[in-house]
Amino acid sequence: MKKYNVIYADPAWDVKKIKRKVRPNQVEFDYPTMKLEDIKALKVKDITEDNCVLFLWTTHAYLPKAFEVMEAWGFKYQRTITWDKNNGMCLFGFHHRTEFLLFGYKGKIEMYPKRKAFPTMVSAKSEFHSQKPQIFRDLIAPFGDKKLEMFARIVPEGWDVWGNEVESSVTL
Repeated sequence: MKKYNVIYADPAWDVKKIKRKVRPNQVEFDYPTMKLEDIKALKVKDITEDNCVLFLWTTHAYLPKAFEVMEAWGFKYQRTITWDKNNGMCLFGFHHRTEFLLFGYKGKIEMYPKRKAFPTMVSAKSEFHSQKPQIFRDLIAPFGDKKLEMFARIVPEGWDVWGNEVESSVTL
């Protein structure tokens, strides 16, 4: 079984769409979501090398659950990268225009790697619901040569993929 040294995941969190008067024709998500326990139960530990990094997407509401997922998959939290989407919606008196990319690792990571520094704040416009900008894959790519994108929607060159919107190249 192939093992990976980079995992990039955007879990299908069990989010419910909020009906709003300003969007009366809003429809349900066009993809199935997963319960927290099902996400945590994915056999990520079985497909990672001893030294591996994880980049895990989450939102404000799912931040505590993302830490649970990271731990269940065998990773230690190290850093949070904030994505400023330059747009978003207002709920509870807050303008929600950010998402978070948690960075975790297992084994060892280099203290002073010879690659471009990964900023902890990235400003890039959001295009479609839940679609992440390519800049994140570009920043993640130098972290390893055996890369897996989980919950993938496309098949990026040089990456293996897993998800229900692509032909998966790995079984979990």
